[in-house]
Amino acid sequence: MADQDERDPKESRRRRRERGLEASREDKASRGLLGQAGRAAGLTAAAALAAYGVFLVGAKRSRQRPVTELPNALGMRIEYVPWGDVHYAFYSREGEGRPLVFVHSINVAASAHDMRPLVRALARGDRPIFVLEWVGFGHSDRPEIEYTPEVMEDQLEHFLERVVRPAGGADVIGLSLGATYAAEVARRRPDLVRSLVALEPAGLGDDPAELGRLWSKLVFVLPGVQRALYERLTTPERLFEFARDQLFTPEFGVPEEYVEYGVESARVEGAARPLDDFVNGRLFVKDAMETYLRLRQPVLVVYGTAENRRLSNARRLPELEERPNVTVVPLPTGPLPHWERAAEVAERVRRFYAEKLGDETAVPSA
Repeated sequence: MADQDERDPKESRRRRRERGLEASREDKASRGLLGQAGRAAGLTAAAALAAYGVFLVGAKRSRQRPVTELPNALGMRIEYVPWGDVHYAFYSREGEGRPLVFVHSINVAASAHDMRPLVRALARGDRPIFVLEWVGFGHSDRPEIEYTPEVMEDQLEHFLERVVRPAGGADVIGLSLGATYAAEVARRRPDLVRSLVALEPAGLGDDPAELGRLWSKLVFVLPGVQRALYERLTTPERLFEFARDQLFTPEFGVPEEYVEYGVESARVEGAARPLDDFVNGRLFVKDAMETYLRLRQPVLVVYGTAENRRLSNARRLPELEERPNVTVVPLPTGPLPHWERAAEVAERVRRFYAEKLGDETAVPSA
């Protein structure tokens, strides 16, 4: 064939041209398959992001990244704040007036989703809304650090001072340990916190670490080996059983979304890292009651009274109730009153702002 090509240059050029065309077709086909695969991957990724409803709006110094581990729990934009060597996340919605800031609880599957029913109930107004996710939880980074109250309190102070920047202080609503961290920040930085709504606040009983031990029933293993069994012990079945037996009254039942989001949160890489500190009580404030007693801001305490649904006792609550700046509202629910009676809790918050702060329009009536 080579000899024939040498004797007939035209034939040689024709064969080279044909081979070139054939190679070009193969290359195009290959690129087409790769392109189809790329487009399919892109469409899959886009569909996944759309399904999750994740909206990331980053400031200049904030990082933007696709979040596929967790859905967007609140239907608001998610932003990231650099803080030392890590980033923490928060949800926000623009508005007018004094900022309303939510902080969630601390447990083995905690996130901003804990606050979802009350955020939705109070979002009907025009106020700016911020919902913080603690470092180690939700969409925030989950570094290998020692998790302590001081870390959480410093994060909240950083968030209020650098991100929310409330003139005259924000109205903060916290759940369980989140409320107690907010109380300490309110005590030391009254310029940042105008009022505090504490839902089922932790630390008003005899033993500040009992909440962690109760949650440890979910993982029922000794410290140091939780990580090996973490995934198996935070299954939907196990989380459902815990919620049924400890969190919600039988009349209300266990919301599917509570379990589903908790399972997803527990599956994010690094989710087990704060667990030892939580179960061992290192995330609990030793003098929480003293902090609450020293507050000068208006405080609303809402807690559930249902029998056998107490994550922590409130033996010293009467001491707090005696203070003129404190309003206490018991409700016949488990330790998540804003889930079982979201509309009623929202109404209590509205009344609290009207009576204690003279702010009749802070939250619209239902």
